[in-house]
Amino acid sequence: MGRGWLSGALALVVVLAVGAVLTGASSFRSASPAAAQGTQASERTISVVGEGRVAVSPDVAHLTLGVEVFDPDAATAQRVVQSRMTEILAVFRRTGIPDNKIKTVVYSIVVERDWNRPETPVIGYRVTHVVEVEFQPVQRVGEVLSQAVQAGANVVTSVTFSVADPAAALRQARELAVRDARDKAAHLAQLTGVGLGEPIRIVESMTTPPTPVPAARDAIEAGGVPVGEATIIVTVSIDYAIR
Repeated sequence: MGRGWLSGALALVVVLAVGAVLTGASSFRSASPAAAQGTQASERTISVVGEGRVAVSPDVAHLTLGVEVFDPDAATAQRVVQSRMTEILAVFRRTGIPDNKIKTVVYSIVVERDWNRPETPVIGYRVTHVVEVEFQPVQRVGEVLSQAVQAGANVVTSVTFSVADPAAALRQARELAVRDARDKAAHLAQLTGVGLGEPIRIVESMTTPPTPVPAARDAIEAGGVPVGEATIIVTVSIDYAIR
């Protein structure tokens, strides 16, 4: 009698435990498809890249120039470079360029040797001093260059132009980029037979490349350095939801 009652109780406990396990498994299985559907729904997007370009007239000139001298004596080479750079800096100041717009970008002393001889003796020293100067208006770039060369500049690395305040052009380029992205996404949605939803992710990048000008000797001596145009480029990556 006692053993029969005990066996019945144990069987009841086992049945209840198995039922609980089955119920939990059923709940787990019913939740999985919903989670999968949510993941798939979050991936239902149209991703596009839009670009906007606006051409503007540069209003800031950047000159990179200086002096390079070779001499068998290092001290002599340094003195010549310093003397010529003093004259060049005086040219900048006479044209109204403030000191805070002039900075040294290269100052080097290179030991040169005769590598064709076994002992490779030192044959001299090459001293280079290059500065970068920024000024306005850009129409004076030819004048400033010519005077700097006359003062002793024999290294002209680059002449570039940029825009001092690109805010308005940047705003216009951004509008064009977003419009371009929207048009692309709408076209893709039409081609694939889906509805275009709201943007859910937007990433912007912007570049304003300077306008380089070859620093040819003839152009410098003639004083004619074309300014050209600068282009402000805005790129937007946008993910649109699919309805």
